[in-house]
Amino acid sequence: CGVETNKPLWVRKHSCPACGFEADRDENAAWNVLQRGFDKLGMGYAESTPSETAVPTDTSFQQVSANRVVEQGSPALNERVSAK
Repeated sequence: CGVETNKPLWVRKHSCPACGFEADRDENAAWNVLQRGFDKLGMGYAESTPSETAVPTDTSFQQVSANRVVEQGSPALNERVSAK
């Protein structure tokens, strides 16, 4: 979420008070360095492939069959399916 927290060096776990994200301190630092590099190059993280379901959106307590999920944005998957 980007909230910075100060902690002494002996604390080896990063725990965000704002969003609850937890990670090893060194791993979190590596992700921060990677993100700064991406920002400097004008790159960002790729968006997740969107999908649509043919069921109501309130399915929190229901299982959704995989054959009811429609792939929306992956050219690689679409090419593989149409090549069969």
